Amino acid sequence: MRQGWPHYVANTVAAAALALSASVLPTNAQVGADLNISPKRVVFAPGERSAIVYVFNQGDQPATYTVDLVDRIMLPDGQIIAASERPELDISSAADLVQHTPRRVTLQPRESQAIRLRARPAGDGSAEHRSHLTITALPPEDSGFTAAQAAAGNDGDVALQVIALFSVSIPVIVRDNAADARASISNAHLEQGASGTELVFDIDRLGANSVYGDLEIRLGTTDDAPLMTVVRGVAVYPEIAKRTVRLALPQAVSTGQALTVVYRDDDAHPGEVLAVTRVATP
Repeated sequence: MRQGWPHYVANTVAAAALALSASVLPTNAQVGADLNISPKRVVFAPGERSAIVYVFNQGDQPATYTVDLVDRIMLPDGQIIAASERPELDISSAADLVQHTPRRVTLQPRESQAIRLRARPAGDGSAEHRSHLTITALPPEDSGFTAAQAAAGNDGDVALQVIALFSVSIPVIVRDNAADARASISNAHLEQGASGTELVFDIDRLGANSVYGDLEIRLGTTDDAPLMTVVRGVAVYPEIAKRTVRLALPQAVSTGQALTVVYRDDDAHPGEVLAVTRVATP
């Protein structure tokens, strides 16, 4: 994702139903695409042991969701994947520290449900533990083949119906001590990409904790220089030392102009400048 990173991870899981039929049925639309969740991030700071997350069904049909804690990791390009896909990247899981209820909810159209979370201290000296609260939509009960569909067609033919299930994940972080969140920006430069000029740079995580904040790109070198764009909710998690950001600029820049990149904390000290750098255009 080149411009803008949401606080949460949205993905789909394909579920297949098999039956005897004469032809392959068309793929259904995504199940649960109208799912929403708030807030987009949960942090248990020292002494904080409870939180509430709200799940919303913004669609026009009833929907059922499962609620799980899943360990996920961040790659150096900012992509977030299941920890099982990269076992060599070690993370401090919060799955055993956090309890949540309920674990399955059914919501009517426009209805919401509170998911209650409780955390306990880790007590192992780690800077932080993290897992991801993952809400996954289940297929409706009538999404399979009917008896008439299964009986239709030639004997021995197989039909495949694929249903894309939508899920949303948000990080859940447990800290026993005050956050040590520090960062710098390095290797900033401009490149020509498919969509125009791109600003490329690394966010280096310097402290023991993850860093999380907003990026401001300004046209000029002064504090009040015109704001070109803002990217909110950019994190670097402890399993990686740096994250490469690639951002398509919303407007062209002239030769000799300078850009200022500011990374502001939106975690323990909202608004505090974590890092700043300037880029001269060639």
